[in-house]
Amino acid sequence: MEPGPSISEEEHHDWYGNEHAPARLTIPSFYTATRFKAADGLKPTYLTLYDISEASVADGPEYQAVKANASEREKRLMEAIQFANRRTYTSISSHTHPNATADFPPKFVFVFGMDVKPEGEADLNKWYEEEHTPMMSKIPGWLRTRRYILHSSTARGTVDPEVSVHKYMAIHDFSKSGYMETPEMKAASSTPWRDQVAQGVLGVEVRHLELFKEYKRPE
Repeated sequence: MEPGPSISEEEHHDWYGNEHAPARLTIPSFYTATRFKAADGLKPTYLTLYDISEASVADGPEYQAVKANASEREKRLMEAIQFANRRTYTSISSHTHPNATADFPPKFVFVFGMDVKPEGEADLNKWYEEEHTPMMSKIPGWLRTRRYILHSSTARGTVDPEVSVHKYMAIHDFSKSGYMETPEMKAASSTPWRDQVAQGVLGVEVRHLELFKEYKRPE
């Protein structure tokens, strides 16, 4: 989400933190909501990750009821937002550091979206599971890697640079910054198998964000 110039930062955060996210957490199939802010200088500035029971609940009756009962401020701000892209994904895999429980939500996330040629998809998935994620887990501060496949995407408004949406997405969680400059990251990104997978890549989305706020269920 990119709030844009027509909404003050103070009102945007008050609305999102006290109204928008909490309303969604009243839905039983919405488990968590964690917001991140760009650490890479790119737009959109904000990313909120909602853990949900399954991709279809984002269009289900309970979610539609929350939208239908939105306040006048919610309606006004949603119309005024410069750019919003809502995506739902289905989980493919998740690998977590055995001692990472106390470190969630993560302080930093590295989001990597990718499209590959159809004939390269099996190799992409095999590479991620058998080589890339195990090598990523050796990076200092690594907490977790989750992989997803796109279920749906809707967007409105514009932002520069234009947002790309890809079929596969990986979210790498870290407890500290600087992960991109580590020898372990460079090793994970420069293997012969990685180069082989890259030959089939059709497009990528790369974002680095830091923790802004974790939202709790209303009591």
